[in-house]
Amino acid sequence: MIHAVVGYGRLAQALVPALRAAGQQVVVGRRWPVDGELGQVQAARRADWVWLTVPDDQIAATAASLPWRPGQLALHCSGATPLSALSPGLARAGFHPLKLLAGDAGLAGVHVGIEADAVHGPALEALAQALGMVPLMLSSPMTAQARAAYHAAANLAASGVLAVLAEAQSLWRAAGLAPEQALPALTPLTRGALDTALTRGLAGAVSGPIARGDAGVLARHLEALAAAGLEADLLRALGLRQLALAEAAGRLDVAQVTALRALLAAR
Repeated sequence: MIHAVVGYGRLAQALVPALRAAGQQVVVGRRWPVDGELGQVQAARRADWVWLTVPDDQIAATAASLPWRPGQLALHCSGATPLSALSPGLARAGFHPLKLLAGDAGLAGVHVGIEADAVHGPALEALAQALGMVPLMLSSPMTAQARAAYHAAANLAASGVLAVLAEAQSLWRAAGLAPEQALPALTPLTRGALDTALTRGLAGAVSGPIARGDAGVLARHLEALAAAGLEADLLRALGLRQLALAEAAGRLDVAQVTALRALLAAR
C-alpha cells in the first residue's frame, strides 16, 4: 500500500516519519514542490490512501482539486471538519491525533480519533496501533453536534488551560513578582494536578481552598482579583466546577457547600 500525504505542516512532519518507521510506503505531495519533490496531484495519483494534512479551511478545495480514482481512501486529520468536506463518492475517513504538535512531534502513545466505515475502520485501528498510538473509535458518521462537542472538549483541554495560566500570570504580576518567573513557577502545579487526576480521577485530584471548604481564603482570592483590576468571572466559573468535583469526592458538608456556592455566586 502507498500513502500520499498532501500538505507538509506540523502534523505531516510527525505522521510521515511515523508511517515510514512502521514500514509503510509514503510519498509527500507539496503545493509548491521544488526539484525532486512531488506536487499534490502527482502524489495522489500514486497512492492507495491519500491523507489531506492541509489546514481545515483548505480541505474541501484541496480534495476537489485531486484526481481521485475508485478504490482510493481519502483521509483528513481534522477534529472539527466533517468527512463531507472530502470528495463525494469516495471512501472517506478521519484520523485525528489528540496532541498539540508544537515542539515534540512524536505520535507514540497519543490517542487518535478514528471515524471510518466498517470496511476501513479495522485497518485504521491496526495502523494506529502499528504507529504506537491508542485508537479511539468515533461514531461514523459523526453528527454535527457530536463533532462539535468532541472538538470543544479537545480544545478546552488544550488551549483552555492556557487561558487559566494567563489569569494566574496576571495575579502573579499583581503580587509584585517578576512576570518571567510565573510560568516556570506555576506550570509544575499544573502538571502535578494533571498527573494526580490520571491516577485518582478528577474528583480525587481537586485541591485548594474550595476542596477544603475554606470560604475565608476563597474570599481573599476574590478580593485580590478586584484589587488587581481583574474580572472574577473566570475564577467564579472554575470555582463552581471545582465545588462540584469536591462534592463528588465527598469532601465537604452541606454547610461548607452552601457557604462556598453563595460566595462564588455573589456579584
